[in-house]
Amino acid sequence: MVRLSPTGVTGNGDAEDSQSQSSELTAAQIIDLERSQIGHDIHDLLIPLIFAASANLQAASRTVDESTTAAAAPLLDRIAKSDDWLKQALAVARNLLTQIYPPELDQLSWLAAAKDTANRIGGADCQIVWDVDPASPVCDSNWDRDRATTAYRVLIEALRNATRHGSANNVSIRCLPDRLLIVDDGTGFDPAAIDPNRFGIRSMKGRARLVGKTVTVESAPGGPTTVSMTL
Repeated sequence: MVRLSPTGVTGNGDAEDSQSQSSELTAAQIIDLERSQIGHDIHDLLIPLIFAASANLQAASRTVDESTTAAAAPLLDRIAKSDDWLKQALAVARNLLTQIYPPELDQLSWLAAAKDTANRIGGADCQIVWDVDPASPVCDSNWDRDRATTAYRVLIEALRNATRHGSANNVSIRCLPDRLLIVDDGTGFDPAAIDPNRFGIRSMKGRARLVGKTVTVESAPGGPTTVSMTL
């Protein structure tokens, strides 16, 4: 039998304990496996359906346009709007795919992958400034995989919150020997007024706990907002 604990998954009995360590999965690794499956479903099932629906609407629009009448104008407008929404949904699905199952961590160093993803989340409207201490674990090519993945996901969630909810124009990311700091100049919020079960904050703190680390979030109305993760 396999059981899950905060420190990982282990087998029962001496016989199972003698199995190779590679057969054991930590809780963080199990979460990543589940995320991978969700990522595959988005890529193989959801995105093709959105793409097919958009292509079908464009074909319908061309058909109606060939026999345009005054009565068809409202229909063409509705088709165009629906197609635009599908394109937005496709962009969201692709963005979710990158964030749920980031191949960058398998192909790039943590710092290179994090900078690339941060720039894509920030886009043209948010300037991101990095301050990296060479002694920080983010510069270590042998950094523990679970902790590296957790720090990566905490960074992504903090940036998404800063740009999506806080409308931040500037974000400072400091990689120190003992912690990761993300500070944004967004609108901020009153921590006391936020539901403690709010998914974004809860997920950051929960993932950190799985690898023996902590995440704190400090903010106030008007900002700034600081997310800190121990490394």
